[in-house]
Amino acid sequence: MNILLAIIGATLVLLAISDFAITAFIPTGEGRITAWTGKSTYSLMQRLSGHNGRSRLLNYIGLVAIFSIMIIWILLLWTGFTLIYAADTNSILVGSDKSPADIFEKIYHVGYTLSTLGMGDYVPGNDFWRIFTSFMSFVGLVNVTMSITYLVPVLSNAIHKRSLALQISSLGATAEEIVINSYDGKDFSSATSALSDLSAEIFLYTQNHLAYPILHYMHSNTPSENIELKLSALDEVLTIFMFHVPESKRPDALQLQSVRRAITSYLETITYLGPAAEAPPLPRFNVIERETGVQLVRTSPLEANELYRGLEKRRKLMLANLHRSGWEWQDIGGEKYITDLDVPYANKQLQS
Repeated sequence: MNILLAIIGATLVLLAISDFAITAFIPTGEGRITAWTGKSTYSLMQRLSGHNGRSRLLNYIGLVAIFSIMIIWILLLWTGFTLIYAADTNSILVGSDKSPADIFEKIYHVGYTLSTLGMGDYVPGNDFWRIFTSFMSFVGLVNVTMSITYLVPVLSNAIHKRSLALQISSLGATAEEIVINSYDGKDFSSATSALSDLSAEIFLYTQNHLAYPILHYMHSNTPSENIELKLSALDEVLTIFMFHVPESKRPDALQLQSVRRAITSYLETITYLGPAAEAPPLPRFNVIERETGVQLVRTSPLEANELYRGLEKRRKLMLANLHRSGWEWQDIGGEKYITDLDVPYANKQLQS
């Protein structure tokens, strides 16, 4: 028996099982193979798209990454078990004449057994290999079942990710527009109920990211449906409400704080990106003042610069997240709900 082949094969099998177990069963982690495959797929498709966030090719990153990971798991198991069988000449016998199977026949046998189909063409050579074949069949069954179990919630959470982006888009295309739409003629308190709903959704979205890191690679090439752009816009809205709108006219302070912390929890999942080289431009305070008639505070160059120096790390990380996905700060605007299906007056209001 070739011990070296058996050791190499067992290592590959254990590598596949451990990576799969960490990725599928640990709520806040992913195996090294899974992480490497996801990042490599993302980088490759970003290069193929010219690092353009609007490229339709990027919509398939998540799908390609998921199937690449599953294929690698299968290949590792297939190769590992084949090497273990190859370590013993008589591990697998031809069913018809009981002669030792060659390497290609062992590859065939392992493939059918892992897929749980089970063919009678080839049989284990002795009791040890019969037990081992049963174990391999069980591993194949668990791999197929849990791969499907893992895939379903990933796709479900990808839909939730897009739904959350659309929910924010429905409030307005840009940060300034959301603030303007929240003004009821007296104050901005009408934003309180919308913020209440968003807080829980963003916390859920963040936990989904921790449980399924592959979601980081799910991309939408439509600005209105892209969560990275929409969370950036929403965070700017919170900054305007918390630091520039007079206290007597702000939405509920508790809701502002809750949504802010929800976004902070999301940012903590992407700190590995590092900040962008430069901070994004300041909000257009003059547009908000012109449309609402409300005099904002801390908008003078001296006060604004001092305030945004404190927010620089946060805003640079937001911009780095956009750059990773092939976007620029000016791409935040996405007029999803400005269509000929709405009344002209409403569209005019949105575009003003």
